[in-house]
Amino acid sequence: MKGFRLLIIAVVLFACIPPANADASEKQFDLVLVHGLTNKHRWSDSFLRTLAQEWGSGNVYVIYTNESMQVKKRTFDGKTVTFIGKKDLTAGDDSVEEQARRMAEKIEVLQQEHGLSRQFHIISHSMGGLVSRQYIYEHPDTVAGLVTLGTPHHGSPLAEDFDWIGFFIGADAALDNLRPDWVADFNRRYPVKGAPFYSGGKMYTIRGDSDGKIWEWGAMGELYVGWHILHKKHGTDSDGLVPRDSAVIEGAEHIADFPDYHHLDLVTRREVALKAAEVLR
Repeated sequence: MKGFRLLIIAVVLFACIPPANADASEKQFDLVLVHGLTNKHRWSDSFLRTLAQEWGSGNVYVIYTNESMQVKKRTFDGKTVTFIGKKDLTAGDDSVEEQARRMAEKIEVLQQEHGLSRQFHIISHSMGGLVSRQYIYEHPDTVAGLVTLGTPHHGSPLAEDFDWIGFFIGADAALDNLRPDWVADFNRRYPVKGAPFYSGGKMYTIRGDSDGKIWEWGAMGELYVGWHILHKKHGTDSDGLVPRDSAVIEGAEHIADFPDYHHLDLVTRREVALKAAEVLR
């Protein structure tokens, strides 16, 4: 009898020991990150490191929505993050539909060859939120949860004010899909309410804010200029690129405002990564 009790204890203890190379992450599903327009505002090392710590090694994947299928891996404090695509400005310069198609191709590669779970979460920045929403409809019961960071769910007037820039940067299709009238039609075709998430999953929104200060510059001055145009011409507050009311949408749960973080801060600040991770299990 004593030997039997010892055997039971040994079995229980053994079951509590994670297998070699396993991670003690509590997250049930892996995580995919999707960037915004032309990949100009890029995930910071601090942002990626935070998510790798939250999800564990090999459970975080970064997708660049261009034609490249190259795969690279980086290590943050011993945690591996997998990247697919080319990290340049060709990512995010096509239409929402084309980016969603490329996203699907890359997810299939990641699942078949690099361990991405069948169901997964997504954190998307800016235009990447629209791309992810279309992906969810075209691949039902795949995405367990989505957090959008500064996504223009109702478009941005800046896409009309600066539509001519799209030609020069090779992103005319992408800018066209950020016009308020185009996004209004998109919302009718792909409403948040009733979106085919996996097993009762849902969508969450996070919003930033800018004050139009000269040091809130962005990558090329776009945040400073954008805030002043949105404020003076269109009479709206914004994070520098996305009007305040556009970053939220009916059917999604709004989980945080970051009044001191502008559009670029939403992909660089550790606090934003932690807030997004908090609701995705």
